[in-house]
Amino acid sequence: MELILPLWFVFGIIGAWIATTKGRSGCGWFLICGLLGPIGILIAAIIKKKG
Repeated sequence: MELILPLWFVFGIIGAWIATTKGRSGCGWFLICGLLGPIGILIAAIIKKKG
């Protein structure tokens, strides 16, 4: 149970990193991926580059 919060935090960081490499808001995607977990990372991975 004590691994859940750090795990979702890591999901948020990974999602934010993926999104910023595509020109998206890292802060916003941190929240999205932190809430959605692996699904958020998947969404961040398939979005198109901004530009």
